[in-house]
Amino acid sequence: MPNKALWRIGAAVIFAVSALPLPAQARPPESKRMERAKDLIADEQWVRAIDEFKAAADDPKEPNKAEALFWLAHSQNQAHDAAAAVETIRRLERQFPASPWVKPAQSLRIEIAQRLQRKDFLWYTAVPPTPPAAAVPVQPSVPPAPVAVTPATSPVPPAKPTPAPAAPKGPTRASPKPPPPPAPAAFPAFPVPPPPAWVPEGYFPDMDLRIQALARLMATDAQKVIPILKSIALESTDVGEGRRALLVLAQSDRPEARDTVIDVAKTGPEPIRVQAVRQLGRLKGPAIVDDLMEVYAATANESVKTEVVTSLAQRDAAPVLLKIVQSEKDHRVRDVAIVRLGEAGGRRQLTMMYAKAPADIKRPIIIGLFNAQADEELIQIAEREKDPAAREEILASLRLLGTAKAKAYLAEHR
Repeated sequence: MPNKALWRIGAAVIFAVSALPLPAQARPPESKRMERAKDLIADEQWVRAIDEFKAAADDPKEPNKAEALFWLAHSQNQAHDAAAAVETIRRLERQFPASPWVKPAQSLRIEIAQRLQRKDFLWYTAVPPTPPAAAVPVQPSVPPAPVAVTPATSPVPPAKPTPAPAAPKGPTRASPKPPPPPAPAAFPAFPVPPPPAWVPEGYFPDMDLRIQALARLMATDAQKVIPILKSIALESTDVGEGRRALLVLAQSDRPEARDTVIDVAKTGPEPIRVQAVRQLGRLKGPAIVDDLMEVYAATANESVKTEVVTSLAQRDAAPVLLKIVQSEKDHRVRDVAIVRLGEAGGRRQLTMMYAKAPADIKRPIIIGLFNAQADEELIQIAEREKDPAAREEILASLRLLGTAKAKAYLAEHR
């Protein structure tokens, strides 16, 4: 049952991704047959949809044959005819290799492979062999120029050989050390042969498909998958790829996967560290607050610290945020922590803080109380505030809140 549910979830994801509209100028008008076939998909009438999409794919006048082949493979998969779906995907790759429908079709093939437990294809997709380098054209050889012949002369006696210099006394210089081995690639080479009938000629998956295959392998081969995903997160120059690798790690319930996300949050490039903190903040369990503070203590980066503060606010960690406010030296991070303290339920802490607050942090406190909809606390502060500008900002916040207490107070203090 879990595998069946996962397969259906995966199919829904593929359906949503592939249904994204193509640019209007590149999309031919849709035929009546394609409209009927998609209506059948919406009604989950897979057998009838298959007939319609087959007819569309074989019709020379159909302007969207590549799309018809994708939906044909999707319908065949939903009808539990995986063999026909895989063959249709291969046909789409052969006939329309540059079509935007090839990518979602290849993603669908990964879902089918997982359902059929074809780990060989999943590993081949996750860690494909390096594509062969383009051959360098060989320049034609040029015949050597003729050598001029000089007339014979009397032989010259050979010069006496010069004796080689004596070796210096003392220790000899050591030979240079060999260069260090190259750093491991993001995808270590596993000897995975291409499984017949699954890998078409010229198939080389991009990073999105690789990460998708790794996600499907996490349940069975986590010890191999986790280091590869970590390498992607740390070494990829594409933030989107790193984010997707971290998402797969964060969705795993294995402790080593969570530890990997924490490690990336501490050591990765700045954009990837921010993404790692964001994924870490979405995990469940009370220990995540300690994990976030561990990352916070290990960095001086403003962006990473700000993301930690944001994640803590989403976990209602008001006491921890108060400690950050009291100790943080960077005023930008401190102000964000003050604002987020209100979202984390720190109404009482903010009210007490305002009583002794210098002028430069009064506004973040007001914003924090406004975000917490703390009308009573704002009214208390307004009663004591002597600075006209600060008091006017508090009254403006009460007007925006528009609660019964706020309206009553404003009516008395026009």
